[in-house]
Amino acid sequence: MSINISVTKRDYGIDLLRVVSMLMVPMVHILGQGGVIGATVPLSLQYESAWLLESILLVAVNCFVLITGYVYYGKETRYYRLLTLWAEVLFYSIIIIIALKFIFPNEIGLEQYWKAIIPTFFTKAQFSRYWFFTAYVGMFLLSPFINLGLKHFTKKQDLSVFLSLFIIFSLLPAILNQDMAFTLNQGYSVLWFLVLYYTGGLIHKYEIFKMFKNYKWLLIYVACFLISWILRYVLDVSGLIEPGFNLYSFNCYLSPLYFIGGIALFCFFKKMNITKSAVISVIEFFTPVCFGVYLIHNNMSLAHFFFDKKFEFIAHMDPISLFISVILIGAGIFVVCGLVDWIRELLFRKLKVKKRFAQFEENIYLKFDKYLNSNS
Repeated sequence: MSINISVTKRDYGIDLLRVVSMLMVPMVHILGQGGVIGATVPLSLQYESAWLLESILLVAVNCFVLITGYVYYGKETRYYRLLTLWAEVLFYSIIIIIALKFIFPNEIGLEQYWKAIIPTFFTKAQFSRYWFFTAYVGMFLLSPFINLGLKHFTKKQDLSVFLSLFIIFSLLPAILNQDMAFTLNQGYSVLWFLVLYYTGGLIHKYEIFKMFKNYKWLLIYVACFLISWILRYVLDVSGLIEPGFNLYSFNCYLSPLYFIGGIALFCFFKKMNITKSAVISVIEFFTPVCFGVYLIHNNMSLAHFFFDKKFEFIAHMDPISLFISVILIGAGIFVVCGLVDWIRELLFRKLKVKKRFAQFEENIYLKFDKYLNSNS
């Protein structure tokens, strides 16, 4: 396998995966937070239909972080990117809480305002806000160390590290059905994001996507979610687990099946050769607003009033209608939130937010260098 240091052109396959992954996220939330799976009768056709869709979609978050590791491999860590994302988080946290204050004046108090100002610091379940961004911040701050290892490790060292990470943080937790001693929190953690970031870097460094033809990567992904779905069904029927979200090993991001499935889906999209201008235009429109889709629909204050348990009615549809309804509603949420975030994107461009943060970072470096030189 050859080593590749940089991407020379825009990778629309990866951009499309970014869009597809975020398209999946509202659907996952409809099934879980929205109450669809919880409202279905265990082992009914509706229950199995919902779990099949959940099994298909659960690679979304892993794919997102794999993309980050792949894209930033061989690149200098620029912290203005993190500041720009944080500005988006604060923008929506504050805007949404002010809007909700007008709609539900008696429900929004000082505590909600305080949490809106510092949304990423509340990590307990009852205060959870934007856990993905909280884990992403930790991963981003530690990414220079991962990049340094990726730059200097030999193939043998990379292979040893990857196998160790896979066994300790994915395979053993699945076999033992627990976090072990690392507090991985089923993948909702900085530690798991670092594993995914490193894996994404390896895919870039050794061009792993070239190992198989594209249809084989797709088959691996399909096999992973089908095996996960079947295993859960067998354990449900056998009575070894209680129906619902109780099987840690197969219903979380750490699962070896979702880890491998995420890698396979990433490689499938990476090998796509997208040339049609119409498709490229759609990708270019939605790629910048993907993070905004997450921030809007998953805002905890907004979700409390308009999302949590609000989709239980879907559980009473026939299995096919249930399957299709979740996809269509999830896609609708994605499009609406994407259009809203496009307004925010235009505003940020007008205010030159990214450019100002980049200049701020540059000024900090210049002043720091000047200080060091004056004291040397």
